This record gives sequence, structure tokens and C-alpha cells, in this order.
Amino acid sequence: MSVASPQLKSELKKAWRLGTAFLRARPDFILPGAPKCATSSLYDWLGMHPLVRRGVRKEPANFIHYPTSELRSRMNFPLLPPLTRVRFLTGEASVEYFSHPHAAENIQAILPDVRLIFLLRDPVQRAWSDYRMFVESKAETEEFETIVDSSARWLKNPDAKPLVNAALKNAFNPVRYLANGLYAEILARWFQFFSREQCIILFQEDFLIRPKFVQERVLRHLRLPLTHPAPFPHARKGHFPEKMRPETQAFLKDFYREPDDRLEDFLGIQLPWRTYG
Repeated sequence: MSVASPQLKSELKKAWRLGTAFLRARPDFILPGAPKCATSSLYDWLGMHPLVRRGVRKEPANFIHYPTSELRSRMNFPLLPPLTRVRFLTGEASVEYFSHPHAAENIQAILPDVRLIFLLRDPVQRAWSDYRMFVESKAETEEFETIVDSSARWLKNPDAKPLVNAALKNAFNPVRYLANGLYAEILARWFQFFSREQCIILFQEDFLIRPKFVQERVLRHLRLPLTHPAPFPHARKGHFPEKMRPETQAFLKDFYREPDDRLEDFLGIQLPWRTYG
């Protein structure tokens, strides 16, 4: 008797999940990113709450791959509990959504009442961490300085906007590192489709400085009991021996100065990477 290959088993499981999608929970919350801002740690922490159940995959990104299919939006989530059992919350953390030009619109069309949790951090350090992740995975071979120079020119050129939006439809693209740090511009697009009440914006810097404050904000936002004392796990190491060149860091600080000013005006707060230094 032959044994099914791992690929066949995977396809059978996928077919089972899709066939039973109408019996599965709809996502109650989504962590759309930004990438490299502790979304994995927060998602892992939420998954430890007694009233939260994780999906099969943290990042299914189905609202990009299957934007009009409600069944496929549910196929990666747990089966609904019997009426006699306590209702749970479930969600995903697909960071590809964050800067994708159509993700917010796609999600709103199927999940108009979903709760969103955005995580941000110093965009200079976010860009470097993102770059190093792709270097370690062997997907990125260009020098960071080369990418920064070309990306900055693309992003500053209004005529290049269609090309930038086309690039951002792909998870790995030539402007990703800098574009994902243009927080005010990206959040403004999300807020065209979702109310402020549905969205909460957190900062990675606060995870280390005041984690209890962050935890309570998340639980209140999801209307969960404030009885989840577990500490934040560290899902990704995120520490690289190689450092960014000082001149590149200075260039990026200048590049993000005006976008960060707009983000402060947009949120009505002082950004923590400016506060904590």
C-alpha cells in the first residue's frame, strides 16, 4: 500500500478546509502589519488567550489571492463551535495587506465589521529589519544602499505612482523596504474603508517600555476579558550583527521626517521613536 506524498496530503487538507468553509468562523480581527513590527509576537500572544483560537496559518493573505471569495476567506479558520459552547474569536496576521493597494477595499467588502490592529515602529529600523530578513532568506541580493537610493527616487516621483502601486501588489518588490514606512499615507487608505473605532494603532517601541498598557489596549479593542497575564512571546529574533551604514541611516531619517510629521498630525500624538530616542 503506497503512502500519500506530503504534497498530496497538503492538497487534501486544503480541499477539506475549503469544502467545510461554510461551517468555519469568519475572521473577527486582522493584524495587517506593518511588516517587521512585532505582528507575529502579538498574534502568538493573542492565540494564548482562552477565548481566542488561531487560524491554520498566520498569514493566509486570502483577501489578496481570492479577493471576492467569502468561502476562501474562511477556509483557514476553525470550525464554528456548537451552540452550547462558548463563542471564540479568531483572526489572522497577513502583513502583505498593509501596503497592498486593494487589500483594505477587499477586506471591507467581505468583513465590514472586522477589527483591525496595526503595528508600527521607527520606519528606518523597520526598513533595515525587513531588508535583512530577505537577505537571510537568500531572496535579496542587492546592496541596501542601492535599493534605498532607487526606491526613494521612485517614491518621490508622482509620475511613478502607478508603477509603485503595481510593485506593491507583490509581497517581494523593489520599493517594499521604504514604502512600508510611509505610515500616514497607508493608514489614510485604510481609513477610507474602516472607521477609527474599528482600528487600533500600536507601536513596537511600547512593547518593551510598557507592555501591560499595550496588552490592555488590545484586549479592550477586541472586547475580550482583561484576564490574559501571559507575557509577549518573541516570535522572531530580529537581531542582525551587521549594522546599517551611518550615512544611509541619516538619509532615511531625513526621508521619513516629513511623513512622520504627517503621521503625528494624523494620529494627534508624538511618535514613540521620537519620544524614546
